Amino acid sequence: MFWERFYNLCLRCGKKPNPVGKEVGLSSGIISKWKNGGIPNGETLMKLAKYFDVSTDYLLGLSPYIQIDGELVKMEYSDELLKRKITENLSELDNKELMRLWELSEDIINGKKCKD
Repeated sequence: MFWERFYNLCLRCGKKPNPVGKEVGLSSGIISKWKNGGIPNGETLMKLAKYFDVSTDYLLGLSPYIQIDGELVKMEYSDELLKRKITENLSELDNKELMRLWELSEDIINGKKCKD
């Protein structure tokens, strides 16, 4: 559960896990341990929660909620599954609805709170 959430948060920021690890002062060996089922210690967990602006409970899979623009949002699906579901629904939208969706997605992208 931790790895999936960590990996998806990295993707959300447009980064890969190892560079994120380096940014918070971790080795690639630690990242590999997580990929194989390990979990971070408390100090590292706090660093990651601060980096991604999420709760430690979310990172550990104890809460399905993530804060986005000050609101708690339930994350029920992985990013890849959500992208597939959205893609499947696109054919049902007319031009005006597609335009609204595009504008909303631009607002979301411009408002991301990931570290550059």
